[in-house]
Formats: sequence, C-alpha cells, structure tokens
Amino acid sequence: MKIFLAPLQGMTMAAYRNAFARHFGGIDEYYSPFISTSAGEKVNRLLLKDILPENNESSVKLVPQILGNDGIQFKAFAEDISKLGYSRINWNIGCPFPMVTGKKKGAGILSYPEMIKKVLDTVCSGCSYTITVKMRLGMENPEEGMRVMEVLNEYPLGGVIIHARTGQQMYKGNVDLDAFYELATLCNHEITYNGDIFTYNDFLHIIERFPSVKNFMLGRGALRNPFLPSVIKGNTIELKNKTGIVKAFHDEIFNYYRNRLSGDKHLCDKMKEFWDYMHTHFEQNGKFIKKIRKCNRVSEYVKLVDEIFNSAWIDM
Repeated sequence: MKIFLAPLQGMTMAAYRNAFARHFGGIDEYYSPFISTSAGEKVNRLLLKDILPENNESSVKLVPQILGNDGIQFKAFAEDISKLGYSRINWNIGCPFPMVTGKKKGAGILSYPEMIKKVLDTVCSGCSYTITVKMRLGMENPEEGMRVMEVLNEYPLGGVIIHARTGQQMYKGNVDLDAFYELATLCNHEITYNGDIFTYNDFLHIIERFPSVKNFMLGRGALRNPFLPSVIKGNTIELKNKTGIVKAFHDEIFNYYRNRLSGDKHLCDKMKEFWDYMHTHFEQNGKFIKKIRKCNRVSEYVKLVDEIFNSAWIDM
C-alpha cells in the first residue's frame, strides 16, 4: 500500500513538503503543485524552482506535476524536468477551478478526449520518463470520464489517480463511489483513489469498498491532520505528544517564510492558509480562526499561536 500527498496550490510547496516529511512522514510520494506549460523555445527555469533537487530533501520522493493542453509544450517541460532526475511526471487533468477549466485545461479537458489523445500522442512518443495522470470522474458527468479512460488505456501510463468527483462539483457535495468503481473497473492502469479521506475511519470505508485499490492520495485530510498518513501506515502517536510535534512543524514553516516574505501582512496571509486546515484539531468554537483571519501583524499572530499551542490536540 502506498500513500501519496496531493498537490495543493500555494500550500504544498517545497518548504511544506520538507517539513512534513521531517515531522510526520507516512507519505510514499509527494506531488508538486502544477507547473503550467507555456510557449517558447526554452523553459523558464524560475517555473521549475519548486521542484529543483536542491530545494527538496532526499527523504521527499517528489513527482512533478504539469498542467497544459498542448503536447509540444508539455513535452518540452517534461524533458527539462526529466533532466533534473525525475523519472515520473504527472499530468493534471483534474484541477476544477474555473480559471483553469475555462481554458480547456485541468478537468476542463475531460470534455475533449480527442485533445487528450493528441497530447499523449506527442508526449508518449520516444520519452525517457513515465507519465501518470490525475483526473476527475469527468468535467460535468461521469460519462465523460469513461470516454477519457478509453483513450488513456491506449498509452503506456504509469498509473491513474482518480478524484471521485466531477470538475463541476469542485470540492462540494459527496464523492461518487459508484462512478469511481465503474471508472476504475474500465482502467487498464494502476489506480489510486483520491477524495474525502479525512479520518482513519474514512480510509477503512474506502478499502472495504475497494479492496483491490492499493494506492491512496490524501489532500485536505492530510493538511488538516498531518498524523493521518502515519496512522494509516499503522504507526501510533501518543496524544500528549501531538501538540508539540505540530508546533515544531508550524515553527519551521513560519520561520522559513518569515525569512523570505516582506511585510507583516504578507507573512500573516501565508500562515492563514496553514490554519484554515489545521485549526479544527485545536478548537471547536471557531474563535481562534476568526482572530487569525483578521490578523495582519506578526506580533499579534505570534501571540495568538502561542495561546493555541497551549491547547491539546483534538483527535477526530
């Protein structure tokens, strides 16, 4: 069984991945937030900064992810990425955000299987790396995903990650496990399940429903409870130690950005993202996160965080 950490734009950057591996572990592969392809004879190295080997610790097995719908551009990026030492590259055809889907990228391309075929014809021709795919059930309905899967089956992919929602759903509503089962059954490649694994009981429900699935991708669930991957792997962390571990994790990320971001507001805004996920394991009344969201001064932020770390971790 393998556990993957899903890419979340703005959150799971190199600093976060490195700190996560050091303090929590339990992750077999980390997926980078997508790198968007662009036209041009050369790939701008700044676009690859997050995945440069010198920025990622050796304990972090990283799979770079590409977003795009042009085969030539994709291949140019993939070849440059492979030169950095990466043998597996993930294609994002699952991002549900309108600014992406409106350009027929991410989940937006799922309505156009012929475009997917055209990209893969180019990308898979004579490549020295393995392509994996992260997708949704479809953009508007699962029937789209079924047509896409017929295309994906024609290529030597290294695996398919399926988030069990449509792109149109974004992250709302329930995952559709029946549609996931139909799509996974059609797939000739190794399958990874993704979607709404927030607790150990959620994980148990998924493996009971799909006993043949051996790979699982955690996103928001791991950001809310970073102990979850290790718990799934069978490790036990004493409740009394959890607050201290999270504090060390937080402090590493906070100090990293404190040394790189200019201005109190910029730093506070970055750390608000951290607490948007984590706060429910320290409070149940919502008072802390309301104060954090209004906070724009580092001195005030540090005081609030010191107070919350005097609280015990709440298991769910």
